Amino acid sequence: MQDDNLIIAPNKYLTSRQARLVLLIAQWIVNEREDAAKIKKMLSGQELDWDKFNKLLAYHDLSSFAHSFFKDYLHLIPGRQIEELRNYHLFMLSRLIELEKEFFKIADIFADQGVDLLPLKGTAFLIDRLYGNLSGLRPMADIDILVKKEQLPRAEQLAEALGYHKELCGLNEDYWRKRNYHLIFTKKKNQKIFSILEIHWLLDYPRENPLLPDLWKRAIRIPGLKNEVNELSAEDTLFCLALHLRRFGNTLALKTACDFARILIKYKDLDWDYILKQARSGRICASFYFRLIQMKYFFNLRVPDSILKGLSRPNYQQGLIRRFILKDTFRDPGRKISSIFLRHHFLAYDTFREPVSIIINIPQEQFAKFFELTPYGFKTLLLYRLRFLFFLYYLVKLLLNSTADKITKVLKISQR
Repeated sequence: MQDDNLIIAPNKYLTSRQARLVLLIAQWIVNEREDAAKIKKMLSGQELDWDKFNKLLAYHDLSSFAHSFFKDYLHLIPGRQIEELRNYHLFMLSRLIELEKEFFKIADIFADQGVDLLPLKGTAFLIDRLYGNLSGLRPMADIDILVKKEQLPRAEQLAEALGYHKELCGLNEDYWRKRNYHLIFTKKKNQKIFSILEIHWLLDYPRENPLLPDLWKRAIRIPGLKNEVNELSAEDTLFCLALHLRRFGNTLALKTACDFARILIKYKDLDWDYILKQARSGRICASFYFRLIQMKYFFNLRVPDSILKGLSRPNYQQGLIRRFILKDTFRDPGRKISSIFLRHHFLAYDTFREPVSIIINIPQEQFAKFFELTPYGFKTLLLYRLRFLFFLYYLVKLLLNSTADKITKVLKISQR
């Protein structure tokens, strides 16, 4: 997959030394190779802004890898920074050990009771050892599992029997069951939340046509502590990561891009015919294209032209996706996530109609989350009913800000 002649993201988009160093860490995670000369050059000479580096590293969810990355360069790093990186490193190691034990406890109980489950996202990568020697450092906030919808009631009962409590987060349960795809459970230890369990019955918001209809048939078996555990196929895991782009959150974080790249490196015999067929039938081509371009730009991994062409993205969308990835990945991590999400929202779907339909039919709960409002307050209800004007205002505001930025850049260039 590697191509030494491939031109990756140009340095003009890496706006600071902090950004270039974070990208070097991500590339080391994916390729398991480091450029010692570049690392020493960045750490020597002018003092690095470590506060900005830490914020950018956290934004991309890669903080747990940093101490291992710097192990041969600690003499070039301030003592306070070394201590901070070491503490987070040790915390994540112990945390992942706890979550792994908790997952296998859940998996064994579910298996004994005849409830099938599949580990998702970070849980799956921890079990599969996708990161090799670095598997114990890949961050994971909660335990995500997928169950069959008809087995959901039994899965809820088992979770509660294991000490988990259902969390509705101030929302109506009807919203979670009819307009969402998972339920959240928490388990406490010493009066503090010890584990968060998300039980999914779908990979995406409800839709008319089934998504990945053969997902359970294609699942593979891996050894567990007591029973074997089902695992998503490599191809279906890629779809899970592609669909994550459509969630409200930090869609540009390099952690998920690293996951995507590691799968393509580890599994050399991916069924690309299956991938293209399911991407088209499930209308996931744009999201899949997005992930592949991330991988091409940042990790020096070749993407077969036949695959990119097979995803059949129009030229304008290809250009917008590439521009968005290059220009926004390393911008100020202090930005509101909502502004990033709204701009990329129209790039993650195969047609213009889909994201527009989602905006028109968005549940009040998601509308409130997006704009950081209380879910059922009077103000929220009023703005929700006027959401077309509200979204229009928000889009115009983004466009005006973007235009102002361009004018400022032109003026600066003309004054040189």
